[in-house]
Formats: sequence, structure tokens, C-alpha cells
Amino acid sequence: MTTTTLHLKLERGRFADHLKASLANFVPPAWRQAFRARPMPVATAAEAAAREAQTVRDMAYSYSKTDPGFAADLYAAAARHERINAG
Repeated sequence: MTTTTLHLKLERGRFADHLKASLANFVPPAWRQAFRARPMPVATAAEAAAREAQTVRDMAYSYSKTDPGFAADLYAAAARHERINAG
């Protein structure tokens, strides 16, 4: 049963690749250039630290009702992480 399921997934993936390749032939080259993947801008260390700290703050907020002490520790850790990596 597992082999059959795996086989079906492989066939479906191969069909999707063929369909995508054949549809790409109908798209004008200018459109292909416009929709080609562009590299993401590189975040600075301060921006990355701010994003990570905000993630920890969101987690701290979720614990604020059930475990306020742990939430306070998380808020403090987020502030420290942001302060250390800001400069």
C-alpha cells in the first residue's frame, strides 16, 4: 500500500512538471523575465535581531496568562537580544 501511494505521488509530480514546462512555452519572454524569482534583500543584523525579538515577544504574550513569570523572562530575553545585536 505504501509503495502504491508513493508511486502515485511521483507520477503526479512528474505530470505537474511536464504541464508547467509546456505552459511556460506559451508565456512571452518578457513576462518570464518579470516573474522570475528575485533575490531577497539581505537583512542587517539589527533587523534580524528585531524580528527574532518580536517572535519571542509574541511567544511571551501567549504565556502571559498561564505563566507570567516565564513571560517576563521571555520579554527580558527579547530586550537583551535586541540590545546586544543593535549596535
